[in-house]
Amino acid sequence: MRRWPLALALACCVAGSDARAQASGSLSLVSDYYYRGVGYSKGDPVPQFNLSFDTRSGWYAGAFASMLKMSGSGRGVYAIGYAGYARRMESGGSWEAGATNHSFTTMSNLNYREVYVGLGSDRVSGRVSYSPAYMGTTMRTVYSEVNGGLALSDDVGLFARIGYLRALSAVPRYTSGTRLDGRIGMSMSVDAWKLQAAWDGLHAQQGAYAQSGEGMRSRGGLVLTVSRAF
Repeated sequence: MRRWPLALALACCVAGSDARAQASGSLSLVSDYYYRGVGYSKGDPVPQFNLSFDTRSGWYAGAFASMLKMSGSGRGVYAIGYAGYARRMESGGSWEAGATNHSFTTMSNLNYREVYVGLGSDRVSGRVSYSPAYMGTTMRTVYSEVNGGLALSDDVGLFARIGYLRALSAVPRYTSGTRLDGRIGMSMSVDAWKLQAAWDGLHAQQGAYAQSGEGMRSRGGLVLTVSRAF
């Protein structure tokens, strides 16, 4: 976890290197926190923070943080720092490449990093992320995701995402397998506020990426989010 503030320092460097850099952020409260389909708040509401910097030259960076509640570790913070470069194509779409750092304050042994590439358009985007040491192990993984959105009006829209995690290697105490997660929902904006209601689900092979013999079970549930931009 001690490394994640480096993302903020990098973001400041990106902003400082381009006078046209734009900063944005938000504070949120979610009824239950799931990341890639895996629960990180034990069914309780948690606050979250997001900060990002974008430049006209294409460089961007930022950081995300959420309160964490996991069995055996108590309360903590889960943080993601990221930085990358995006560029428009003549066809009208865009491509990007970058890296992320995932950190857990109460379980630093689970920290891991990823590199990613992606393609996007106005409504649909896709990204493939590779980790050489997933969740603090030597297991190599690839996570593929597709995100989409449809505006119903200036203030109301639909969104959906689907992701697939697959191991490229196996390690002791972990069972190999695949995970498929998805989310579909509706969002509404009122001035600087945004309200979201989404169904979040996970389909996992028994034991997929679990340190214990109990494995990871498939699940689904409703997630409500209230955010304020600043």
